Amino acid sequence: MLQFIFSKRFIVQLALALIIACSAMAGAYYYLIAYTEKDHVTEVPDLEGYDVFEAEAFLKESSLEAMVIDSLYLADKRGGEIVDQEPIPGTSVKTGRKIYLTISRYGAPMVKLPNIIDQTLPLALAKLNSYDIQVNQIINKPSDCTDCVVGMELKGKKIDVGTKMPKGSKIDLIVGAGATGEKIPVPMLYGLTVEEAQKLLNLDGLNLGATPYLDCENAEDSLNARIFRQNPSADQSTMISRGSSVDLYLTSDQSQIPDVNLDSIKALLK
Repeated sequence: MLQFIFSKRFIVQLALALIIACSAMAGAYYYLIAYTEKDHVTEVPDLEGYDVFEAEAFLKESSLEAMVIDSLYLADKRGGEIVDQEPIPGTSVKTGRKIYLTISRYGAPMVKLPNIIDQTLPLALAKLNSYDIQVNQIINKPSDCTDCVVGMELKGKKIDVGTKMPKGSKIDLIVGAGATGEKIPVPMLYGLTVEEAQKLLNLDGLNLGATPYLDCENAEDSLNARIFRQNPSADQSTMISRGSSVDLYLTSDQSQIPDVNLDSIKALLK
């Protein structure tokens, strides 16, 4: 037995077997590399904010493919803007991989104007908000129904309940002022954004006036701007008629905002 193991014939056969085994393993290894394209991967770019057509061209340069799978209505986004993607940015994928995109819709969906006639102003505003319809201004007119909606207008023309309009549309509300000529205190708006202030003004039957941004140099400054001054001022002794406008002055410098209890002001919006 030992004589056979150490024979030239056995050694040759063993060497051939080892060569065949190593060749098979090497072949399998390189086959798997070629099959999985291990050496042909790329990193998924961050596409959020890109236009879908820009993204398609950009992905093509990286040997990737764009596929739009969903669209959402987002009032603050332009049509075709990418708002989500899968896989997420930074993921390593094989070339030729499909990148699934969600974009903002090009057009706002249509909704029917709800019935808010003869309803109180706060209830009407809440209902309009649920339909994503905004209020441009409140117009007070004499009516027996004090502080309730007696009509609706769009660009000066009367509109009826059930009228179809795009989400995000702005309408004017005709609100009954009663026969008393009621006046109310000016609400405190310091520290709020323009959007928050308009909601609070509308709840009191008031309108948004001028809104100058005093020290905002770019879009980010405007986005972060808050109210630091208002006219008329928020003084309990200052009374204004419902339907009046309040001018707001905004700044990105938070140190200019008066020291107020912002949480209690925002609580009025809920």
